Amino acid sequence: GTAAAPGRPGAPGAPTGPGPHRATAPPETAPALPPSPDPAAALRRMYVDTSPFSAAHLSLNAEVLGPERMLFGTDSPPMAAPLEDFVHMVEKLPLDKAAQQLILGGNAQALFDLRSRP
Repeated sequence: GTAAAPGRPGAPGAPTGPGPHRATAPPETAPALPPSPDPAAALRRMYVDTSPFSAAHLSLNAEVLGPERMLFGTDSPPMAAPLEDFVHMVEKLPLDKAAQQLILGGNAQALFDLRSRP
């Protein structure tokens, strides 16, 4: 017969245990979900935050998703911009004050049921 070469898995004197010398089974993956039959319904379940710090990005999110799907966020740290700058970006969106208040806190209060908490 033939003998396994030293250093190969299963060979006498070969290292044991996990490591780069051992073949491992691929990780199990979750089954793929079928595509949503209604992409618009999927968008109605999605929320975005205001942290991109881009007036154009915020405006597009408000136009496409609507202000009721936007949550105030700053990504700070690492963003070094003052909090007031993030608030002013929301206030400059072409939205009425009620929609701006949804973004600045109302949506989060409703989504996370914060009104009923002390």
